[in-house]
Amino acid sequence: MDGWKVIEEKRFLIPSLPPSCNAIYQIIFSQRRVEMKPEVRAWKNGAKLYVPKITPLDDSYLFRLDATFSYNFFFLNGKIRKFDTHNMMKVLCDAVAEKAGFRDELVKFGSWHSIHNTEKEQVEIVVSQIKPEP
Repeated sequence: MDGWKVIEEKRFLIPSLPPSCNAIYQIIFSQRRVEMKPEVRAWKNGAKLYVPKITPLDDSYLFRLDATFSYNFFFLNGKIRKFDTHNMMKVLCDAVAEKAGFRDELVKFGSWHSIHNTEKEQVEIVVSQIKPEP
């Protein structure tokens, strides 16, 4: 990364895929409030078991989160599954930041891509603590 120095890097795997950000919240009209869906909360809690602790060194450090999503791109009938992989990044970033110990707004860089995998659904993550080079 031009102009940025990687201070610390952690690699880990979460053996399931996060839900899409299109399906994070439910509206409870009778109570006039919005809350996270139970299945999203359950995924986040389960995913946090795999996330290592990362302590920000000081307020000038930022984070980069790179994710590789592995899943079967197709249904059994051969039609393509409509997975919005980029929409999974919000829930993933929130879960990683909460467990790792930094604020999610400090994630300023990153990437995602998908790998066709008929055997398992998972996400491989690299979190880097970075600082501007002098």
